[in-house]
Amino acid sequence: MDRTAGTAGTHDDEVLPLSVGQEGLWLLHELAPDSSTYHLAGGGRMEPAPDPELLARAVLALTERHPMLRSVYLETPAGPRRMVREPGTIGALTVRQVPDADDEELRRLVAEETARPFRLSTEGPFRAVLLLREGDAVLLVTTHHIATDATSQWLIWRDLLDAYEALAYGKEPGWDPVGSGYEEFVAAEQALLDSPRGTRQAEYWREQRTGSEPAELPTDRPRPAHSAGTGASLVRRLPDQLSERVRRTAADQGVSQFALALGALQALVNRWTGQTDFLIACPASVRRSAARNVVGYFVNPVLIRGRLDRGTTLGEAMAAANERIRQSTARVTYPYPLVAQAAPATGPLYRISMTMVTTDRFGPGLGGAVSGEAIDVGGISTTYLEIPHLEGQCDLAVEVTRDVYGLTLALRYDTELFERDTAERLFDQFERFIAAAADRPGTRIGRIPLTDEAERRALLELSGSAGSGTRGSGTRGSGTQGLAS
Repeated sequence: MDRTAGTAGTHDDEVLPLSVGQEGLWLLHELAPDSSTYHLAGGGRMEPAPDPELLARAVLALTERHPMLRSVYLETPAGPRRMVREPGTIGALTVRQVPDADDEELRRLVAEETARPFRLSTEGPFRAVLLLREGDAVLLVTTHHIATDATSQWLIWRDLLDAYEALAYGKEPGWDPVGSGYEEFVAAEQALLDSPRGTRQAEYWREQRTGSEPAELPTDRPRPAHSAGTGASLVRRLPDQLSERVRRTAADQGVSQFALALGALQALVNRWTGQTDFLIACPASVRRSAARNVVGYFVNPVLIRGRLDRGTTLGEAMAAANERIRQSTARVTYPYPLVAQAAPATGPLYRISMTMVTTDRFGPGLGGAVSGEAIDVGGISTTYLEIPHLEGQCDLAVEVTRDVYGLTLALRYDTELFERDTAERLFDQFERFIAAAADRPGTRIGRIPLTDEAERRALLELSGSAGSGTRGSGTRGSGTQGLAS
């Protein structure tokens, strides 16, 4: 099969308009061109090391297939635009010989490469780097969010590994056709904005934000006037039994697993802040079936309004979240930047986000790799490496990944605002709330303990040693409000 047969219908050096979301990301890039806040990254440890020449051919085939990966971005009199470059001119594989690097040095090199700025106007939004040691290697793929989303990252890995395996056995990649191009999505978005349906969606989002406020956790340090966009990540895989209980309870309650987790997060926010009407953003996919194999930016944050108090049960919280998600999904195509632009200038509409990524659509091979399983790629044992990315976009971002076996949680937090100990404690409590939602959905939010038994004993001992059994009321902004309740 001709490896270019499935590419989308764009022409080299064709100048194309951006989606509204891409325009927003372009503006952010122009304001902070050296920031890595909007970088997506993933890696694969390959043992033995792959053939660099074959891998370079696989990368070339990948960029031929996906024009978005060989596009550059530029300003024109009509506004920012995307230009598709000829295959091989940008985005080629870079090989770095690091024969004596130990694992610690390898992690440092990966972090360095992930943070390296993109020059979108000349180099494009895609980098593939092979860090080559004596007996193995790490393949690092980094993209800018302007060109990709979470699903696109997995499409890139699927197609890249398929191409390498085919070439290793003397064949061409047997990919399915890509289907429609990203430019069709941009045209559909513009048609929506020019239609009465777009006007109705704009009114819906105005109603959602009116009278509510962003969910805002108490912080360890004062909020700076201008965020540096710096962050860190914590990643945990839920125990298999808990993942299964989440699946069963969600089915029994008639809600999605994401709604269960979102209801648990909303409940935790209420306990930390006392807020009873607040907004959390949920980056949602606007990818349609015709674009299921297209690499592009198909993400739109939607605002999910939470209205709950300590008397609300977890079952009620997840049911309300499920309904809000359903309503929002019906209006997901209205671009969030326009929602924010139409809002009064009182600050961001959200400071906390939560999203779900599903990789089970890729089957037990790549889907299993997400959970840490080694897969064979052309005779090479390949293990996927989770690499921190998209850090510092907001105060707190939670990502739930569902693979063929269960659920993994990633918590990304702004390091200007939170200490790692606070983030760890918050993560512990979030997992506890998810377990409570899965096991006891009839529990009222105010009855869920924020501490485990060991923490309660330690707090009681500390209280006793201090000679007082009272508990401080705490103030918002202290970073400790309600942690022992």
